[in-house]
Amino acid sequence: MSFGMRIWGANGALELDENSFTVRVVYSALVQRSAGEARTRFIPISGVNPSTHSAVCMPVDNYGTDAQDTRNIQYTPIVTSGGVVLYFGQPGAPEGAPMGVLRAQRLMVMRYR
Repeated sequence: MSFGMRIWGANGALELDENSFTVRVVYSALVQRSAGEARTRFIPISGVNPSTHSAVCMPVDNYGTDAQDTRNIQYTPIVTSGGVVLYFGQPGAPEGAPMGVLRAQRLMVMRYR
């Protein structure tokens, strides 16, 4: 190994080295749908690619207990080349279908190896 890091456990076994699968957060931000905003928003992130990156939106507020309540809809991120398309609801939903709430959610984009 010419560069990198290796970590051994207490029993002397190699646990992490330059060939291990790792995940790194490359983008994290609170996103929120504005009243009257379109069903999608493109968030440009340099170097992002669907073959090496993934994304997830997580609520930062408490959700209600009713699964049918449209206020509980999570945003849906889709990784594209050069950024993330954020859907406020289900991608491909018909016009007039419920969209995500106006509450903020955390968008995290991760690079994996």
